[in-house]
Formats: sequence, C-alpha cells, structure tokens
Amino acid sequence: MQTEGLVITGTAQRTAWVNNVYPPVEHVAEGVLSVPVVFPRHPMRYTLSYILSDDSQCVVVDPGFDSDEGHRQLVKALASLGIGPNEVTGVIATHHHIDHLGMARRVADQAGAWIALGADERRYISAYKDEHSEVRLDQDRMRAWGVPDVTVPEVAITARGLRRMRNLPDPDYRLADGQALQLAGRDMRIMATPGHTPGHICLWDDAAELVLSGDHVLPRITPNVSLAIRGETDPLRRNIDSLRRVALNDHYEVCPAHEYRFRGLAQRAEELERHSQERTREVHTALESGAASVYETARKLTWSRGWESLQHTSLRLALSETAAHIQYLVTSGAHEGVPGLPPGKGDISST
Repeated sequence: MQTEGLVITGTAQRTAWVNNVYPPVEHVAEGVLSVPVVFPRHPMRYTLSYILSDDSQCVVVDPGFDSDEGHRQLVKALASLGIGPNEVTGVIATHHHIDHLGMARRVADQAGAWIALGADERRYISAYKDEHSEVRLDQDRMRAWGVPDVTVPEVAITARGLRRMRNLPDPDYRLADGQALQLAGRDMRIMATPGHTPGHICLWDDAAELVLSGDHVLPRITPNVSLAIRGETDPLRRNIDSLRRVALNDHYEVCPAHEYRFRGLAQRAEELERHSQERTREVHTALESGAASVYETARKLTWSRGWESLQHTSLRLALSETAAHIQYLVTSGAHEGVPGLPPGKGDISST
C-alpha cells in the first residue's frame, strides 16, 4: 500500500490504527515478531514491541508500559514462539520513556535477563533526592516559562509522577553509537539518534534491511521533541542531525514503536525536518510579535486541536516543545531567548 509517498508495509497495522483497534501479532522477518502492548488511558493506545529470537536467545525490544494486560499480551506472543517468560535473555529499550522501558523490570526479573539502554540515556528529574523539593523546582520552572499560577499545578510534575519515573529500571548495559551486537542470530548495529530523548537509539539489521526506529521516526505522527528540565540543552538541533543520519538508509523497512511499518525513510525524515523548520519559523514570528515567555509563545502557535484543547500532560508537552524551538533559535543566534531557558549560545556547528 502506498500513501502520501510512503510505502506502507504494515498494512494490517495501518488498518488497525485507522479503526482504533489492536493490530495483529506479526512476523516482520525470520526471527522478528511485532507485538502490540497496551498503553492504557493514552492516545497512542499501544506500543509495538519486537521479539528477536532464535534457538539460543530471546531479546525483547521496547517491552512497553507495565500493566497486567500488557504482560499477558507479551507472554502470549512469546508462547506462540514456544518461549516461556522465564526464557527471555535480554531487554533493550530504545529510550527512557514509560511506554518503552516500563515493563522491562517485570520481564527481566521474571527471567533473570539483562536490560540495556543507549549510552547517553540518563536519569535527570527522576534522580531527585527529595520529591517535594523537586516538585517545587518544577513549579518554579513553569512559572519562569510564564505559566499562570492557576495553571501551574496542572502542568508541573507531581510527586506521584516522580515516583513512577523513579521506578523505571537502570540498565545493566549501555549501547554506544556504532556498536555491533549479535542478537538472536542477527547482526545488529546501534545508532545514537538523540532528540526525542538525549539517549534515544535505533537498531539496524543491515542484512535484513530493517530498522527498529523506536519513536525517532513514525510514519504519520511527529514525535515530540521537548526541552528537558535537565540534560540535553538543544534537543531540536540534535533531532535534526539524527534525522539526517537515518535518512541515508532510505531502502530499509522501518519498524517503529507506534503506528505501522513502512518504507520511505529518507522522505519521512525530510518531512519531519521540514515540519521542525516550519514550526521554528512560526515560533520566531510569535516572538517577534511580542511573546515574551514560553507560555505566551505557545499560545500564539497553531495546534492540531486548538490551544484550548491542551490540558495536563498534553499542555506540558506543548510548552516543552515550544521551549525547544525557542532554544534552537537562541543557539542559532536568531533570538536572545526568554526566561527559563538554558544560558549560553550552545553548539551551532552541526546545523
């Protein structure tokens, strides 16, 4: 199936996405199984996990959000391969988000398996010493971004949210850019693709010409690139650099963590970069028209469902995305910035 220039290879996955149902468990290639794992009470609905297996090894990539239903889905898929939950040898998460790494501890503990993350993925806000102090610091950050006092509790991190992030496991192994791995009889190559998170990675199988892209490249949705509270200080620039890197392997089949498989990686990466640049111009226009904070700037932007529809987490993500674009303008020398952004001009050598 071809749509908007992309060749959709996961046709059943796309049909399921459009119809708001779970896609089937599918054999992507010999020894590679795609498994939808529920993401409860979230618009994304599920994460596409991947099981890599042969006679000697079983590795789960992006096991998904930790829930009893999701665990049953994963165990059922393993059973279809004749693999018990105690036979998993390793877990890899493309990045440190709860819908990817969330079930890693349960899977690894049950099997005595190892857990791996990208070399540059680190705990930032979840490395807090005192949750109440961390909440107050985050509230202060939101106020610095111009968020009205009445809205601060809606968008600031809560103690419960901090504890949930704190419960995500630390890895046993770190995977470096360019590192070669043999996983379940497959020669895999790690590529660091920072942007969506500072340590996001993609896994490339050059022999089979497929890439497990995590959230870096999705066929329809534009992945969120946010200015984090700590850590990466110019995530949008890093994301654009990462998009240019992956675009060099256009003929590979892309196996994303959401939506559906496709071919046309270069085109999709170019679309995502173009969208970022157009958004940056819109942000610049808002700043030039008088917006003096992250919040005021975000209010002036175009949002798919309208500004008034943004609430709670979606509002926070919108603000963090806006902040990333403003910071990109700052590090490009195009604007002096607004309160609450990291200081300095940063590294503008690569874009």
